[in-house]
Amino acid sequence: MLESIALALVKTLATFLFKTYVLMAGNVSIDGAPYWYMKNVSSSVCVYDYKQGGLETVDAVKLSTAGKMKSEIEKILETVIYSEYSNLKDPKEKQFVYMFKNDPEASIFINQNIQFPNLEYSKKYRTAFAQGCIDKEVILEYQTRRIDKIKYELTHKRAGDAFDELDKGDISVQ
Repeated sequence: MLESIALALVKTLATFLFKTYVLMAGNVSIDGAPYWYMKNVSSSVCVYDYKQGGLETVDAVKLSTAGKMKSEIEKILETVIYSEYSNLKDPKEKQFVYMFKNDPEASIFINQNIQFPNLEYSKKYRTAFAQGCIDKEVILEYQTRRIDKIKYELTHKRAGDAFDELDKGDISVQ
């Protein structure tokens, strides 16, 4: 049961990342922004941000871009889940999907994997611009490992619960 949901989640996520996600993002041109700002990168999930001020805004814009990446990945996962798994009835399946959706280690993953292929400070506009990207393959591999970990945790918890019930005498074996 969990195995089939896990496999379907990975397939749905891969399809979304490599087919649908590219079509969702549009190119935007903003006067005063660098040419690369808000331009799609087909092999990566990218987010963009800017901060106005002095040179200190370069570090601030990198930090805020990482926060936007966390929101973007959460939005992707919500979209994948909603399209396929919004009507689950089984509590174990719901728990599995809930654990997939809520990643307590997302910030660590993002900080380790986000790349800033474009980071620019405009003295004329006193603005720092950033493009933060994570390769789609890296995201898919990470989410696949998470699914395997969640599956393992839930399966072993279920087995442990069954042994606890046997120890308590709540289940009679005939």
